[in-house]
Amino acid sequence: MNKDQHLRAIIIDDDPKDIKLLEAYLQHYNEIEVIGTYDNGAKSLEGIKKHSPDVVFLDIELPDMKGLELIESLDAQTLGKCRFVIYTAYVDYMLESFRNHAFDFLLKPICLDDLNGIIRRLLVAPMQQAPKSNGRIYVSERSMLMSINSSDYRLIHLQDIGILQYNSELRLWEAILAQSDKPVKLKRTVNSKKLLSLGEQFVQVNQKFIINIDCLYQVIDNRCEFYPPFHWVNYVHVGASFKRQLMSRFYSI
Repeated sequence: MNKDQHLRAIIIDDDPKDIKLLEAYLQHYNEIEVIGTYDNGAKSLEGIKKHSPDVVFLDIELPDMKGLELIESLDAQTLGKCRFVIYTAYVDYMLESFRNHAFDFLLKPICLDDLNGIIRRLLVAPMQQAPKSNGRIYVSERSMLMSINSSDYRLIHLQDIGILQYNSELRLWEAILAQSDKPVKLKRTVNSKKLLSLGEQFVQVNQKFIINIDCLYQVIDNRCEFYPPFHWVNYVHVGASFKRQLMSRFYSI
């Protein structure tokens, strides 16, 4: 996004205290302009038609309709040109939110680190396409909701994935993330084909490793070296049969 541009935001929440708090936080971002606040679904439909916002912070529980029901109407009304951040105290709604094309998920009470991350992604991400299901992974343009066991999911942003590695002992894939001090185990049903389909930045360098090439610093003696925070990973080697594929992703001079 151009530094001179702004995102026009609307807040929909039936709790006036929560509206004022989120509005106060958003005022700290020069790139965000709150152009309206609404306490129910019917009023918000009229306001969004009038103001054409770029992003809507939407409470999941409204007096006249469910927030997730409202997304479908709002998405059609804005012709898919608005992004929705589900804003709620109920973490159980996370999976359903992503299935209903939410851009991101913000829990109450607000964690400023979470809000900072959402604003950063809103400013750099292209307009969201409808998330797609990839087995037990729900993927949008910049993030995914990944199943980590039979009942739990974790929101992961693609730029935070440095390395995907296969754990031979456990017979499953793991993700090395920027914000985690240990790998996140993935479902056994997740295979390399599914992981490579997450985005063009993911490239397989041998049978057990898939890397995010945006995090790759250099390859020395067929060993990958990464930018921080993945600089400590020094055991990923490029297999002979995968080297050409990796090199084809870069310009050579």
